Amino acid sequence: MSLVAVQREIEKWEPEDQDRLAATLSVLRLKRNPEHAAELAERLADRDPNHWLTLDELKRRLASE
Repeated sequence: MSLVAVQREIEKWEPEDQDRLAATLSVLRLKRNPEHAAELAERLADRDPNHWLTLDELKRRLASE
C-alpha cells in the first residue's frame, strides 16, 4: 500500500482515531530521535511568550518548507 493510499484512508477515519494515530506516530518519532524529544521538552517548558510562535508565523514557516 502506498503512502498516498494510507493518507486517503486516514482522511476517512473518525477524528478520535486520527488523534490516536497521531499520538502513536509522535511516540515513534520521539523514540527514533531523542534530540527531538529534548527540544520538544525544552520548548514546552519555555514560559516566555516572546519565544512562542504566533499562528501566522507558524503558517509562514510551514509554507517556506
